Amino acid sequence: MRGLEVLEAFSPERAMLGNAEISAATGLPKPTVSRLTRALVEAGYLEYEPIRGKYQLRPRVLTLGFSVLSNMKVLPIAHEQLQRLATASGCAVSLAWPDLPHMIYLDRCIGEALPYFFSVGSAIDMARTATGRAYLASLDPKALESMLAKLAPYYPDDWQPLRDAIMLAVSEVNERGFCLVDTTWRQNIRGVAAPLVSRDGRTRMSINCVTPTFAMDQETLVGKWGPLLANTAQALSMYL
Repeated sequence: MRGLEVLEAFSPERAMLGNAEISAATGLPKPTVSRLTRALVEAGYLEYEPIRGKYQLRPRVLTLGFSVLSNMKVLPIAHEQLQRLATASGCAVSLAWPDLPHMIYLDRCIGEALPYFFSVGSAIDMARTATGRAYLASLDPKALESMLAKLAPYYPDDWQPLRDAIMLAVSEVNERGFCLVDTTWRQNIRGVAAPLVSRDGRTRMSINCVTPTFAMDQETLVGKWGPLLANTAQALSMYL
């Protein structure tokens, strides 16, 4: 588990880290970090850059994620439908998996309006995005309250208005099958999202449709593409 904590300390913003930086990010003692980084270099998961005295991830890390993706049978089916929606709408359309306090992209299909915005493996905010709120809306009331209690400590300064926005999204999903977040997560970005729930209720994900505000007005996104996204989510749920 500590070795995984070391690997998770790296990110697009922190591509190269020294032992002291890893220790600060993980809370692990420096001697423990030194021992773990040596072991991870020997195992092929980290590479040491002697001039800077720092480490970076090696491609072998990707084998862990690829094993997950290759065993998710819904992905090939979902990709075709997500790309069709992305091409028709011009939006970026994605499939995401919950990983408190984030949602992790499992697939990402691009349209003309938003050619690049995150990629597979990217983590986005669960509480502030339509993607995360659609997932939360799929939970039964007891599970939702439990998840909200776990999310609250991550937002000590603005949890109440954020909780209210999440509950509004829950109402939207219940009423029309999808929810909207418009410029409140990222400036000049609006998106809709819908939940995917397996027949036994054990697997829950969400799909989104995201566009720059200059490329599509809210009425078109909500009136035209939101319902199509909800229908796509309902169809894909059959394969979970």
